[in-house]
Amino acid sequence: MQEDFIHYLWKFKKLSGQQLQTTEGKSIVVKSLGTHNFHSGPDFFNGRLEIDGQEWAGNVEMHVKASDWYLHGHDDDPAYDNVILHVVWIHDAEITRRDEINIPVLEVSKYVPESLVKNYQKLYAIKKDQFINCENDIAAVDGFKKAQWFEKLFFERLEQRSIHINRILKQTQNDWEALFFQLLCRSFGTKINGDAFEQLAQSIDSTTIRKLAKDAFQLEATLLGQAGLLNDIKKDRYYKLLVDEYAFAKAKFQLQPALIPMKFFRLRPANYPTIRISQLAMLYHNSPHLFGEVLLAKTREDIHKLFDLKSVSYWDTHHVFDKETVFREKSLTASFIDLVIINCIVPVKFAHAQFAGKDKTEELLQLMYDLKFESNTIVGEFKKRTEINNALESQAVLQLKSHYCDVNKCLSCDIGVSLLRDKSS
Repeated sequence: MQEDFIHYLWKFKKLSGQQLQTTEGKSIVVKSLGTHNFHSGPDFFNGRLEIDGQEWAGNVEMHVKASDWYLHGHDDDPAYDNVILHVVWIHDAEITRRDEINIPVLEVSKYVPESLVKNYQKLYAIKKDQFINCENDIAAVDGFKKAQWFEKLFFERLEQRSIHINRILKQTQNDWEALFFQLLCRSFGTKINGDAFEQLAQSIDSTTIRKLAKDAFQLEATLLGQAGLLNDIKKDRYYKLLVDEYAFAKAKFQLQPALIPMKFFRLRPANYPTIRISQLAMLYHNSPHLFGEVLLAKTREDIHKLFDLKSVSYWDTHHVFDKETVFREKSLTASFIDLVIINCIVPVKFAHAQFAGKDKTEELLQLMYDLKFESNTIVGEFKKRTEINNALESQAVLQLKSHYCDVNKCLSCDIGVSLLRDKSS
């Protein structure tokens, strides 16, 4: 038994319709459940109860065992001075506040049907090789309920990402162009080189980027040099031109190179840092004020037009310097742009809307519904158990897995609550 089950019973009125009594036999009438508190302090704030004919207003605290009150030190905590009811599964001790006055106790185990307890235990039962607790039942959840919950999870994920974005914004002194360049670079670096690309972005201020962007070759040379990719001696003519151009820019703008080395091992050639940096340079050459244009782009098609580019012709026959390959234009693929939208553009649009006091809810929802779901292990496992049709749903299940399933917060999850309610009804 976990405390969240008692929260569930109280919050979803599973005790209503019954003649509740304290452990001393006094009648309890619940006038208002109060507000669920997810932070420190009593579990429900500002409840209203009628106990033995007298009305009380105050907080409600919950534990599996009554003695947990002392185990958690509530008897000496002023935050619990206004607790008017102690709701427990097992009443194993009388408890008091700091003023040594006994608090009325409701022992809920006496009022819960055995079938509901069994369903709860089944939901939390640990099974061998299980992916999520409800993996045999999630497909049966009503589609509308699931869609609503997935939208909540998606925006919960964006809220959490906004904390990181706002931290970077503070570091850049509210320079949204600089912030966007950092996050975009991180996306271009993918999982393998994300940190290195982000540090590369931090090594050049946004004003310098705009100045260099007038000449795609200058910007490419500077980014490659800052990334530590122009430090060797090579015969390649294009490489030598880049080295000379970088030396000039480095001295002119007093640049200090990034320190995290770029990785090539186990990367597909299309994701090599050399290719991605060249594409970044061309992107900013085409759109020096890219962030502003991204804000104006509302649809997937609008954004794809901005990112419709390829590297300079040298990279059509190269992935690295000094090694020629079969001709192939190095353009950004649709699937790569979609990942940039999911992991960079949508979170930044959301954070900027909050910053500006605007509502972009419908725009972001439509954008995510128009994108294909991501392909990774977690999404793949969910697809075996329930439908995942778009990027919003794939982002939702990533949030669901890490913040609910993996930590057994089934009764804080609308799917878990729905399954428990439906099975016990």
